[in-house]
Amino acid sequence: MALEEKLRDIFVRALELTSDADLAKVRFRRHPHWDSLGHYTLMVAIEEEFGVELDPDQFLQIESFDIALAVLRGIGVNG
Repeated sequence: MALEEKLRDIFVRALELTSDADLAKVRFRRHPHWDSLGHYTLMVAIEEEFGVELDPDQFLQIESFDIALAVLRGIGVNG
């Protein structure tokens, strides 16, 4: 499974989204389930799935699916 697909699955599960959710429109603090607790849940799920540890700057930087994808690619995660 490609990185994008895995990350999409994580977003859907962690943020309780529908499987057909438009992730381009889902933003931190602009979606009902992506509040502070949802953000923590999402970050932990990402770390566990990809076996990485996000530093505090990365943790705070992730405010959208595209940013999460870029951060993961930036630290060498390929899928």
